Amino acid sequence: MNDLEQHTDILSLIRVRMSGLSKGHKRIAEYILANYEKCAFLTAAKLGEVVGVSESTAVRFPAALGFSGYPEFQKALEDILQEKIHSFDR
Repeated sequence: MNDLEQHTDILSLIRVRMSGLSKGHKRIAEYILANYEKCAFLTAAKLGEVVGVSESTAVRFPAALGFSGYPEFQKALEDILQEKIHSFDR
């Protein structure tokens, strides 16, 4: 079982992996933890711009967490939002 399967959501995965990330990836991680609702809708270029890192750093960030690419990573963020919406509906 890999880290992606062990953690129930991307936010817990980011917290666990934070200490092993590069400086640029830590900046992205901190921004996502504080603003995950916005990040689900940002392109890699826009995320990099907002955080102050290059687009390529933002593109590589998901791989540092074990994702196959940015689209899979973005889907994981969207899933958190979906769960949040459904919890409000209940």
